[in-house]
Amino acid sequence: MPFRESYRAESMASSRVRMRRVMAMGIFSLVAILGMACSSDTDETPAASQPTTSVATATPEPAASATVAASGTDAVESSATPVGTKIVAAATVVSTAEPTQVSASISYSPRVLSEAASSCTPGMSTDDQKIVLVDIGEQLFGGTTAHDVETERLHYAPDARDRRQGGLWVVIEYNGDEAATVADKKAGIEAHMRDAYEIFFNAGCDELMQVDISARMVATGAGVIGPMTQTLAVVFKTRMQSEDAAAINWADKDTIDFSQVWNELLLNRRWRDELEGN
Repeated sequence: MPFRESYRAESMASSRVRMRRVMAMGIFSLVAILGMACSSDTDETPAASQPTTSVATATPEPAASATVAASGTDAVESSATPVGTKIVAAATVVSTAEPTQVSASISYSPRVLSEAASSCTPGMSTDDQKIVLVDIGEQLFGGTTAHDVETERLHYAPDARDRRQGGLWVVIEYNGDEAATVADKKAGIEAHMRDAYEIFFNAGCDELMQVDISARMVATGAGVIGPMTQTLAVVFKTRMQSEDAAAINWADKDTIDFSQVWNELLLNRRWRDELEGN
């Protein structure tokens, strides 16, 4: 073989060897890079690799009575117990095809101060005054209704709480005694509330600033499906402030028009229509 051709063959063979080495090194580098990438994906901390789950916590609605929104009062209080800014009138439905009249007389008998055994003493702490006020509420509204001995008079336990504007605030929601007419029902409710306010504001609890009382009665309304139904619902609410109670001559309470003293809210349209003669 001539020298030139021999040299060319050796050069080509050497080039092929160098090319194979370069390719082998390139493949090795690529494998190393891929291995590092895979390693970086699996080396994350558990906290980072886990999906984040957000849990929304829901604050329960106040479960009970609504605050009376009447003119001349302070800002509406917020509550965690019976009182909120929405009126809740849901209760057990008594299924009946036609509204029934309850032929019962007013059974409420006036209370006197001696019937409320609890009272506050000078210098009593706020927490102790709360205990006394709750005890008075249980005494005044305890037991069962006159028309149904299976119905507890207190719908919710009495509540004495801190008032946003200062002092204490008592909330009562109770089941009233049924009577033959709406006028008799309302008269019984008002008498019960009037005596309760007298006892609350004369119990010596100097931090008591406000009392709200709501009365529940059997109310007639349209059912969701079907005929008219009767259900227990809040029908009448009142609120009295300490300054209004202090201006009352309680000895003459039978001659006072308390609708001019307390803030009141009549919630049942049928009651309103009947009282107005419509």
